[in-house]
Amino acid sequence: MKATTVLNGTLTASRARENANVKQLLTGILREAIVTVIQQYFYRVDFGPDVQPQHHTVSHDLVCTCSLGEDCPAVTAVKKYLKDGNPAAETPRPGYYPAVPAKCPVCGAACHYDPSHTSKVRGVGWECSKEKHYWQSMAAALKANFAAKPKSAYPIDPVSSVNNPFAFKDGYDPNREYPACPTCGRAA
Repeated sequence: MKATTVLNGTLTASRARENANVKQLLTGILREAIVTVIQQYFYRVDFGPDVQPQHHTVSHDLVCTCSLGEDCPAVTAVKKYLKDGNPAAETPRPGYYPAVPAKCPVCGAACHYDPSHTSKVRGVGWECSKEKHYWQSMAAALKANFAAKPKSAYPIDPVSSVNNPFAFKDGYDPNREYPACPTCGRAA
């Protein structure tokens, strides 16, 4: 029976670059790793029963959900999986977060979960640890989506509505004066 290996702060990708023994141990663990795409945006890494924790979840932006984050050997396993030509997890559309981002998309600071911002449309709510950048990132995503959308997708042409805000396709004229009612004499 093999000895159980515990993935902690001593067995990280950065330590493997500095220490040959750590590199050899992690190389053996990575050879046995099984990587699969789950829930369309995540990777599930199974290191086998001899490694604890056995299962790791890595986001599409290559950050593990365990305490090691970007330095986790599971991230290295996913990189190898992708390098071997296997299918990648989907990248979510701008403005949708399937998980709390590891870094703020606006300033790069750490982020934390904020349930008040969670929604079906925007995904998991989060907040920047430095500033309130959540809504700033949402506004940037809306601008990017608007700029990328073809102009034919909009029901009203923005250029013609600037020149004439009351340009209706059916010929409706809001300034039209209706004739007086023949019975009472009031405007209809």
